[in-house]
This record gives sequence, C-alpha cells and structure tokens, in this order.
Amino acid sequence: MKVCSKNHIAAIILLVSGSIHAFMAGTHVSRGKIVNTPLLNALPEKVEVCGFKDCRRAGGGARLENLINTVLEENNLVGTIKVEGCECQGECGYGPNLLVDGKMVNRVKGKDAVIKALGIEGVESA
Repeated sequence: MKVCSKNHIAAIILLVSGSIHAFMAGTHVSRGKIVNTPLLNALPEKVEVCGFKDCRRAGGGARLENLINTVLEENNLVGTIKVEGCECQGECGYGPNLLVDGKMVNRVKGKDAVIKALGIEGVESA
C-alpha cells in the first residue's frame, strides 16, 4: 500500500461504550509500515446542564455545573468548553441530564460520569 505523504492527516471516529470519540490522527510511514497515531481527542464546544426539578433533585443543576467546572479545572481545560444551563429536555426520569454539543446524555452522576460524558478520559492534566 502506497502513502502519498508522510504527514497525511486523517480524522478517525471510534465508537467506544456507545459514545463517539473523534481523534485527529497523523498517518506516517515507519519502517515501511503505515502507522496511525492519535494526536488530539476532540472536546465538545458546549455542555448544557438541566436544572429543572427532577434533574436538580437527582443531582443536576448548579451542583452538576460546579462538578463539571471542577473537572475542567483539574484537567486544565477551563475556557475550552462552554458550560451553561438549559431548558427541560423531557427526559426527567433519566436525570441528571446533559446536552453535550446537542446530544443528550442521561444519568450523569459523579465525577467519572462527567469525565465520560465530556469525552476527556484520555486527556492528561498538564
């Protein structure tokens, strides 16, 4: 298989645990073999937190916004993702709920769930 250039850039979409993670990958040749290297985990641009009654009771609203901001601080990602409240999305029984770039994420309870919802599992703190 021939490669046109050593620094050919390709976008790879991986399905992991039911969520989509996008990586930018550099394709290069190493010892005659094509090698794809993940370079950057694509972060969401906007996260909306439901703060209506049922979600708030389940741990959403201001508490979840604060947890998201704490996770972003711990990973040196403050300012990279816009975090704000949103209107009820009608999935009250599955809360607390987030909209991550318009995609609904249910049952976001705790730090690990926030990290997974934001897709920052592989992002290393500086």
